[in-house]
Amino acid sequence: MMVLRRSEGDQMGHTTVVEELDVDQEYRLLQERLDRNVTGAPDSEAMRRVLRLLFTPEDAHVARQLPQIIALPKLAERLDRDLDDVDAHITSMAERGLVLDFDMKGTRYVMAAPVVIGFFEYTFMRERPDAPMEEYAEAFEDLFDDEDFVRSVFRGSTQLGRSLVREESLPAESEILDWERATHAVESATAVAVSLCPCRKDAQFRGEGCDAPVRTCLTFNSAAQTLARSGLGELITNEEAMGILEEAKAAGLAQTGDNVRDSVSYMCNCCGCCCGMMRSIKKYEIYDGIVPSNWLATIDETICRGCTKCAKACPAGAISIEPTNGKGMRKNWAIIDAERCLGCGVCHDVCRWDAHGMDQRDEPVYIPADTMERVALMAIERGKLGDLLLDNVGSKLAPLAATSLRVLEKMPPWKMAMANQTIRSKFVSTMLGLVKRQVESRA
Repeated sequence: MMVLRRSEGDQMGHTTVVEELDVDQEYRLLQERLDRNVTGAPDSEAMRRVLRLLFTPEDAHVARQLPQIIALPKLAERLDRDLDDVDAHITSMAERGLVLDFDMKGTRYVMAAPVVIGFFEYTFMRERPDAPMEEYAEAFEDLFDDEDFVRSVFRGSTQLGRSLVREESLPAESEILDWERATHAVESATAVAVSLCPCRKDAQFRGEGCDAPVRTCLTFNSAAQTLARSGLGELITNEEAMGILEEAKAAGLAQTGDNVRDSVSYMCNCCGCCCGMMRSIKKYEIYDGIVPSNWLATIDETICRGCTKCAKACPAGAISIEPTNGKGMRKNWAIIDAERCLGCGVCHDVCRWDAHGMDQRDEPVYIPADTMERVALMAIERGKLGDLLLDNVGSKLAPLAATSLRVLEKMPPWKMAMANQTIRSKFVSTMLGLVKRQVESRA
């Protein structure tokens, strides 16, 4: 057991109320807290290395006690520390991307950050000349090489991100809804911020970055204000954001957005070589790791010349060049793997022969209405509903518990039974534990 003792005021300028910390236990409890998130954080040597690099023992002590959202005065009360001291500590953590904070009606709130989408992205979203970025990049690369961690992020059918189709790739007569359009997310946003692409910055620090634009990560609405507040993003106009979107399209980048229909909070412009999501779904064959658009790429075999441009450009590796086996005059042509195709439309833009098209999928893809519904669905599918309710009792996300239960009630009988197998024991034990503690507190 490693124990750390500190005097007041010797760590980042804030007072340390906890005079003695069992350091190993603080990091273990932080990992367990992160693993309760819907995307998970299973224990491993790589996970422990990342946490020890990014979090001081005092940071870990604070972060492990955060619910999803908590008011700063409540957090100070929970930690039994002076409010000004906690305020300074949270400011330091927010500037390093370990938590997010925002003001609402004059009160400052703190949000716990998961690993992804969370402090991995926040670590690389802006320049940090005084931080050991190469060491951070190597540690995260080891983490993303851990299959258990990757599968915990993409477990279930409801995912963090969805593909946004390029409108210009669709037939002229196509009907496309606002929430399917990347341009609508930009044009309708009440605030927009731009940050450095964390995936390409991470790859650059490992000496593997590509030459695609880096200032391409867009956040919208309250998320934009939150990142700008912590120095993780720069507020820009909607017109400037449209320019960044067009630049990204011209560079062959695919648009991946928040997996919701309303109030999209972010939009990435992804390459297939650096993007963490794209790399993971290809490496581990998790083809539903990004929710596809309602469109599917097609090939006109009478036009395709097998030039390989589309196969090289496809970020998901959904296109292969196969021999024609004597059919026609050409030796090769492109083949679309419908299971892997994200329906992004990148292949359409790079095809100089106009052989690529886009057709609507036979079955429409279900997209959650908003973040609350997405998190509720992810929690139910991944057996994390009990953890979600436990973390949000008494917090600003209390309505999320009701949403989770409403979603559960609407599930078809067969899916309800399957969900019960994964959540029943944890849900019941958590709720009974809450009731027991309430009874004991009133005794």
